[in-house]
Amino acid sequence: MSYRNFPQWLEQLQFQAFTKGERQLVLLVGDACWVKELLEINHKKQTTDDLLVFSLHPELVSTIDTKHFSQQLGSENNRILFSCVEGSMAETLKLDAFAALSGTLVAGGVMFIWLDKPLEAAIEQTHLMSLKYFYQELINNKNLVTVQKTSDQTTHQVFPEIECGFKISPSLEAEYLYQTKTQEQQTAVEKIITVSQGHRNRPLVLTADRGRGKSSALAIACVQLLENNNAQGNENLNIIITAQHIRSLSVFYSQISRSFFDVDAEFTYVKNSKTSINHRFGSVTFIAIDQLIHESDSLDVSLLLVDEAASIPVNLLTELVVRYSRIVFSSTVHGYEGAGRGFTLKFQQKLKQIMPQWRSFHMHEPIRWRVDDPLEEFVFDSCLLNAKLAELPVMEELSQIHNAQKSLRFSHLSSKELVDDTKLLRQVFSVLVTAHYQTSPNDISLMLDNNSAHIFIVKLEDNVVGVALLLEEGCNNSADIQAVESNQRRLKNQFIPQSLLTHCGFTESFSYQYLRILRIAIHPQYHGCGFGHHFMKNLQVFAKNQHVDFIGASFGANAQLLKFWQNEGYQIARIGFTKDKASGEHSALVLCAVSDKAQFFERKIISEFYSSFDYLLTDEYKSLAPQLVWQVLHHSPNKSLPQLSGHQLSSIADFINKKRQFSHCVRALHYWSLLHCKESYRPGALLLIERILQKKSVENICFNHQLTGKKMLNEALIQYISQHQAT
Repeated sequence: MSYRNFPQWLEQLQFQAFTKGERQLVLLVGDACWVKELLEINHKKQTTDDLLVFSLHPELVSTIDTKHFSQQLGSENNRILFSCVEGSMAETLKLDAFAALSGTLVAGGVMFIWLDKPLEAAIEQTHLMSLKYFYQELINNKNLVTVQKTSDQTTHQVFPEIECGFKISPSLEAEYLYQTKTQEQQTAVEKIITVSQGHRNRPLVLTADRGRGKSSALAIACVQLLENNNAQGNENLNIIITAQHIRSLSVFYSQISRSFFDVDAEFTYVKNSKTSINHRFGSVTFIAIDQLIHESDSLDVSLLLVDEAASIPVNLLTELVVRYSRIVFSSTVHGYEGAGRGFTLKFQQKLKQIMPQWRSFHMHEPIRWRVDDPLEEFVFDSCLLNAKLAELPVMEELSQIHNAQKSLRFSHLSSKELVDDTKLLRQVFSVLVTAHYQTSPNDISLMLDNNSAHIFIVKLEDNVVGVALLLEEGCNNSADIQAVESNQRRLKNQFIPQSLLTHCGFTESFSYQYLRILRIAIHPQYHGCGFGHHFMKNLQVFAKNQHVDFIGASFGANAQLLKFWQNEGYQIARIGFTKDKASGEHSALVLCAVSDKAQFFERKIISEFYSSFDYLLTDEYKSLAPQLVWQVLHHSPNKSLPQLSGHQLSSIADFINKKRQFSHCVRALHYWSLLHCKESYRPGALLLIERILQKKSVENICFNHQLTGKKMLNEALIQYISQHQAT
């Protein structure tokens, strides 16, 4: 069949895709003027009503904010144009945006990818390894349709043939309860209702890939619960929903409105707010996570829904579990927000410990397109969203672990090696994503395109069991350093020296060369086998051979993780004053001097940190976990520790013997506590830290340690100090 023009051809292509219940990927090869003419993009506004454009190229203006593309999640599109043409604004391929926007396409939709040259030529000419990789994936995609500009202007544009004789996908015609779209979505709604009406303290973890309707399932369940609440003879239901960002709940609130309409129910928005809904038998209200934690005693919550839980730090999710008895956690497990597998590995392990009767349900079947949709398969393959950890042999005997340690092979990989061996790239990425809470497709570009990056792996036989990504840091440009010092700019790939200069005041920080460990991960099956220690030693050898002065890292600090780094010889340079949004913890910067000239500077950094640490415990560090405080103080240098005078020893004895009040002896107790933290860990030391060093409120301490009041708290302090004073 021949097509007179592009609109006719595109209409037929989309009709075919719609009847199959799938989306189509189309590659457009030609210059910007040709693409705009082909897609009928307005030459003045460079926009079109039914086409979403994502572009960093100056000749093709984006119709959305390219930095906040995630705001499109939850919307529905029929046509998207994604530019892969390298322009002056594009430093690398935005795989996060490509993956996220593809999730907004409905069945019958088309994802256009624009290139100004054929794929083979693009692979040869690009300097970005991530683009080479992506273009190779396009070449290997059997479902790709290519439309290329005709070189001869006298020849009519030729469009690819479209097959005929296809059947309508039966999954698009089925009907389910509650106006749900799939059997799995119906089941999810029923499981959410069970959390509300069944036994307490049995949280549900609802997971899915994007486009499965989990957020809509939350909304449908809310409507069903409210509509049927009167029949149950219960009091009004107060349903609370929370998320990292309220804008990510657009699908939820849109579905609530539709579901109320479907059951012909009345509802009102509270004070013109689109996030607080009143119903005759209850309400649905958005409350921020911090408020849910800090005001849990005063809030009346019948059911708590946590959407996109993978984007919320594990420690905050754990706080919610402890405070609320009926919770549903909903999240994308390996979708476009990243973090999915970190959520699975970390939070669900925590749930097993504190709430063993938790339940889970995973939704496989998509709603907006059919199963095995060709575009989704390409996105998962090219963005490594389906890179799975290998199942490796279990090692239980110490002899097996020792033999394995001797067989480990350490390798330094180039970007080219990874692009040429996509099987190896998938192995590397599958391990790497376990290292960080919010790994995303953009980390492919970080690995492959950054000239300052180094990729290392540890192999056991043919399996990748460890991965590390390091960045070179250090700058000799005096003008740039001066700009940093005067707070006029921040340099890329200079995190450690900038932090030492701007936060710690070390003007000599740029006189040294650094390697920063950006990510490091060991295959979860082999945690505790000593592979991480082996890996770290090899990284230090590499740093020394490269004549680097320091090797360092920055991470969300908790006691267990900091202990690992300290055991490897790393010293604390800084702990941030505020909690990191991604990890929910204070960031720690740790360093290990590699060169001889770095030794003195390292001692200077350590001394400066510990000289102020205990003073800050009553202010900026008051919210630090006491276990973390103990871990920090346990490694404090002896020179930073106080010496107890005879009078101070008498003050401690007076407190123990109840001769003097706590406040009269607190300075001596403060010094004693600092010295005590250098000894072996005892759980009772946490009480000292909170009461004496951090000076938390009596109410807060009593709640944390299950004490009845100030009198019981003082008795606990006296008992503990009297038992350990002589040790």
